[in-house]
This record gives sequence, structure tokens and C-alpha cells, in this order.
Amino acid sequence: MGRNLGSPVTNVTDLEKRIAKNPNLQKVYTITIVTPMFGGGYLAGQIDTEQLVRTSTVRGQLRFWWRATRGAAYENVYDLRKREAEIFGDTSRPSCIKIWIEPTSTKSISKTHFPKYALYSAGKEVDAAKKRSVEHTIGHTFKLHIIYKQPFDDIKKSMDLEEIERKEIQPALWAWINFGGVGARTRRGCGSLYCDGISPSIDNCTPEHFLSWFDKHIEKYELKLLQADQSRDWPTLSNQIKTRSRIEEIKDAWHEAIEAYRLFRRRANQEKGKPRPGRSHWPEADSIRTITGMAHPKHNKKYPTNKPDKLISFPKAQLGLPIIFEFKQQMDEDKELLRKRKRWEKEPYKTQLVPKGKDRLASPVILKPLSCTPHKSLGIIAILNQPPLEGAELKQNDRIVKQLGTKEIYPDVSYDNNPMQDNKKVYTSAVEAFLNSKEVEKFCESTNLKRY
Repeated sequence: MGRNLGSPVTNVTDLEKRIAKNPNLQKVYTITIVTPMFGGGYLAGQIDTEQLVRTSTVRGQLRFWWRATRGAAYENVYDLRKREAEIFGDTSRPSCIKIWIEPTSTKSISKTHFPKYALYSAGKEVDAAKKRSVEHTIGHTFKLHIIYKQPFDDIKKSMDLEEIERKEIQPALWAWINFGGVGARTRRGCGSLYCDGISPSIDNCTPEHFLSWFDKHIEKYELKLLQADQSRDWPTLSNQIKTRSRIEEIKDAWHEAIEAYRLFRRRANQEKGKPRPGRSHWPEADSIRTITGMAHPKHNKKYPTNKPDKLISFPKAQLGLPIIFEFKQQMDEDKELLRKRKRWEKEPYKTQLVPKGKDRLASPVILKPLSCTPHKSLGIIAILNQPPLEGAELKQNDRIVKQLGTKEIYPDVSYDNNPMQDNKKVYTSAVEAFLNSKEVEKFCESTNLKRY
């Protein structure tokens, strides 16, 4: 057995006697990593080749997915944290579960690489991490050991460990294996996992049977799912899931899910004869031009032309923050003309959009291959219910240039080619607009989208 990387198990002899009487107090799961990991080591954006999967990481993932599965049943953070502490422990009490990781083997499954947009804006470490991740993580198998142990301060209360295993940990483990992963960027499919007995079988992974398989597990674990317009103060699992219409190789399903999202977020006019897209259909760029009073003469008119005058709108904030906006400054071949332009005749400087009072906000959109074998998967787009974003800040050089409220983040506005509308309605939710977009429709039809 590998090193015990978690908290030491005290009174092992007594615990082993109890396990011998009740084998259900110990569980072992064999898990395989089926897409490259990004990060997960002690340095940001890098893997640890000596210890790919850390016990603390798995414990953190189980806590997150416990909140995402069981958390909807709690009305407030106080009650949620009270129950979470009873299971996972806190600074004043030990956990009733002990976890450790046993590395078993590393073998190549297939030559899979990161889709480019999966690591978009992930930082300077991306290029260096790509090769290491692909070489060391694809096909890595590890055993997850979980022992259920009565905390000594709860002997008189006697917690029902079998019920905790069945109702609390199993749902979290099921959601983590199928919708989460290890390392960073798991919501973009990095570090996706497969576990026989927890991952769906090939029969259950077909589009016609997948939602039934999902619903059966929601019923089995007695989980409460909130409606799309409901939320708690923490992310929770929802039944908003879109799937491909066929089982595919893991790399193909992953690339197509990422590509649907990329095309939606980068909608722009495509001028004939030009290889690159033109001005964005999204309102953020023109909003920054309006706020800063800076715009190249070619861009000083709104686009599209029927967009409301001086519109300030940032719906992309709903899809995760921060967002960095970099405008192309040199738009004239005549460098002398460019030099003579006044400040307000140039494009805005590098601008960052961040959540109010925070550094980042994770995206509610999960894009990944849901594995039914170590080689095959069903591409999925799944949504987490998250609380509405109450505010955001637009910054340049760490200086706030504009405070944004819900009106700017959840705009109700119509204009030609607006990504937040279709022929049915204008959406204020960017997530709803994405789920009903032509890109997701093609993804579900298993139509190959435009590749990189």
C-alpha cells in the first residue's frame, strides 16, 4: 500500500476489529484519469509528477460535491456548515472519514491533448504544463481508500456511519467522478475520471438512457435539485444537462464540448475574404469604449448599428470571472498617423473585469467527456446552479474605472446578432442563452463544429 497522505488513523487495532465485523466501514475505489490534468501540484498551474493526486485535493473535491449534491436541502450557510463539520470535521472536531490515496500504475490510454480554449487565460504556466500533463497523467490509475470512523467526541451520540456512507459520501463521490475531476480546470474537462461501478455503463451512456440513469441516481440518493431560477449561496447540481447524440472517443467528445462554448463566446462578424473574425457581436468591447471614451476611428460607431446608444452591458460576467479584454492598438499601417492620434482616438488599454470584492468567480458551465470506459465517453454540457452575481468591477492598471450592477450584468436588450437572443426570446441569463444557442444545438446533434 502507498503512503498514508491523509490524517493518521488512530486506534487502528480497534478500528480493524470494527471493520472486520462490518466491512461496509471501509471502501476502496479504483479510479483512472482519462484526460490530462492541469495543475494540482504545490505550484500553481503545474502537476506534481511524484504525487499526481493528493489526499487533500480529493478531500476538497468531496466536500465541494457534497455541498453541490446534499447542499440544496439546506436553507442557509449555517446549517450547511454545521452538517459539513459533522461529516468532514473542522478545527474543533475530527472528521468521521479517513482518506488516503494509493498510486497503482501509469499507462497511456490514447494521445490526448488539451483543447486550446480549455486553458484560455490560465496564465503563463500553460505551455510548460501541457507536455508534462499529457506525458504523466493520461491513464494514471490510483486507489481511493475511505474508512468511516466514529469520532471520539461523538461516542455517546454514536453517529450512523452506514447512513453517512450511503446518503452523504456516495452522492458526493458519484458527482465528483462523473462531473468533476482532479487538478485545475475540471469544469473544462481537465483531469476527468473513470471508475467502474460509479461511471455509467456503455448502455447507460447513450443519449436515450443517460437522463434516466441520472434521474435514478438522484432518486437513489434522495437528492433535492433546485429549479433553474433558484439557487443557494453555494453551487448546487442541476438537471440542466445537454449531451451528444452518440458515444465517441474521449478526445473527440471533449473537443466538441469545448468548441461549442468557444464559438458561442467568440461570436463575431466574418467578413468575406478575411481569415479572422471582425467586430464582436457581444456588447462588452463597445461598452468599454463608451466607458473610457477611447475608440479607434474605425470603431467609434456602435456595432451592430441598431445596438442601443451608449449601451453598458457585460453579460459574459455570468460565465465566469475574471475576463481580460485586450484591444488591438496598431490598426493603421501608417505608423506616423498612429503616433499622431490623440489618446481618445486609440483603442482602450488592457482592461480586466472581476467580481466585486473578489479575485475570481468560477463558471457554472461544465464541459467534459463523461466516461463510460477508459476510452469512450458521452460529451456533456452540464450546469451548476449558482447565486446571481450582484456586482462586478471594471479595472485598468488595478484602478476601478466602473462599478457594474445587476442591470449591466443581466441586460434585457435586443439588437441584431445579439448572442443573448434568438428567434424566440431575449435572454437575461447568459447560461440560458448558451443552452439554447445554435452552437449547443449542433453539439447535441453530434455535428462536427468548426475545429481549431
